[in-house]
Amino acid sequence: MKKLGAFVFGTVVGAAAGLAAAAYLLPDETIEELKQKLDNNETLNDLKRKYDNSTEVVKNQLAAFPKNVEDDSELKDFDDIVIDSTKHNLGSNENDDNETLSDLENAEK
Repeated sequence: MKKLGAFVFGTVVGAAAGLAAAAYLLPDETIEELKQKLDNNETLNDLKRKYDNSTEVVKNQLAAFPKNVEDDSELKDFDDIVIDSTKHNLGSNENDDNETLSDLENAEK
């Protein structure tokens, strides 16, 4: 796997170095001529139109989604879980049990 990563990295760096060297070594007239050929290429222009149309469709689909989700019912239900680390035994005193039940009833409202 390391060899594959090194190969891909070397290929990318080599290609970038080749393009940079070609850009500096070619005369400006040749670069302008290549730009004109690319602008006049019908296949490339067709691909660009298809890409632009597809991008517009995706933008419209994303715009159709609601911006903010106001449904926080899961967050409100989450506080039902109570973790109590006290060492108090609830079954030992009936007063404490009634108080706890009263608190729970008020919490549900």
